[in-house]
Amino acid sequence: MATSQIKNAQELFIGANTAALSTLSTPNDGEIIALDESGLRIVASGAGAGEINAADVSKFKLALGRAGNNSLFSDIIEVSKVANVKSVAGSARVNQVTTIGSNGTTGSIDVTANNLYYVRLYVQELLSAESDGQKIKHGVFKSTLSSDQQDIAIGLAKSIYQNFLREAEKYVSVEVLCDSAGAALGTGVDDVVFTKGSTKISATDIDDATTNPALAVGGFLRIGTAVTDPVYKIVEIDAAANTATLDAPFREDSQTIADTGLESITAAAAASANWGIKLSGADLSFGSPDYKYKIARWETQLENFGSTTLSETAGNPGVGTYESIASLEHFLKGFQGEIYRTGAPNIYDPILVAESAVAGGAYQVITFKHENSIVTGSFTNEVSPKQVIVAIPETAPAFAVTATADSLGAVLTILLGSTITIA
Repeated sequence: MATSQIKNAQELFIGANTAALSTLSTPNDGEIIALDESGLRIVASGAGAGEINAADVSKFKLALGRAGNNSLFSDIIEVSKVANVKSVAGSARVNQVTTIGSNGTTGSIDVTANNLYYVRLYVQELLSAESDGQKIKHGVFKSTLSSDQQDIAIGLAKSIYQNFLREAEKYVSVEVLCDSAGAALGTGVDDVVFTKGSTKISATDIDDATTNPALAVGGFLRIGTAVTDPVYKIVEIDAAANTATLDAPFREDSQTIADTGLESITAAAAASANWGIKLSGADLSFGSPDYKYKIARWETQLENFGSTTLSETAGNPGVGTYESIASLEHFLKGFQGEIYRTGAPNIYDPILVAESAVAGGAYQVITFKHENSIVTGSFTNEVSPKQVIVAIPETAPAFAVTATADSLGAVLTILLGSTITIA
């Protein structure tokens, strides 16, 4: 749970994947329950000893259990003063993807001789404040009389990649695509070792062609088995050393990939294929001391590309992701009451409840507003509204599943006057 010391108060309850529903008024570690003012456990119906039916409650409070500590409680919430109830299922983050030319299945690059292809990327500035909220990155390629789609795609990808290397953090990945189906590697090639930032790859019998076409100079290696996977050109093979040299540094994390997870494309097939460039937003760093949740976003502008296909899929931060919940929790200072923002990240090591490996991949988020009728001085009611946010693992723990008669979901549906569906 977290709270902020601001005029319009906000409270955050983060549930855990607690397996069982507690039977007492004291919740299990990570369990969220509802209690009336006297401390009776609120149930949907059939109240027993120490319990009360939700329909008979006019005021309630939420309690979050903590192992080895006292439970955390919300303010008193008046049922009649609840408003703006919203329950949203968790959803994963979707990173932005932009494709110039072929996306592996459709599209192409318009080939023009002696042409300066210019790509401008207007990137939303999140890493610094040096450019009024926008940073411009670019890629260029000057074609010749003999240039084809693969030359343009490879040249532009290298230019864009090198431009982004200037940044302290990778926030866009660059890949080259080819719509040729390709073929499986020779069965004797075995595992291929890739090293991030290196053009050298290695494997047992790297030029073996026992069953299928092997790697060949001038041909291409696809990192994957789908036409939407990136390709690299083979510029050299050292059979004695069992190494090959790619036309560009391997742009992803170091890894070893089995021959069954790779494909080769012959030079002839590549020459008649359509080519493209794929730009994908990277997962940006998140955590101490900066808990600001952000995703990479940019606008793409093409110059001198003729009828080249451009397609973009917008990024989406998702709902209830670990980063968004932890970011809010950190802003509310983890219920520590720390009101000083400047310097705080370097002074205090925040202890957050949000889990990076949350069950189901995200939290379901329930929000509602309420006002207290608490007399303070000459005022008879709260001047400002209060908001309560309840985050529950998307793979819901037992205490929350709506189908369970006395679960939090069933109880909140009655108390909040709005259907709360927790799967």
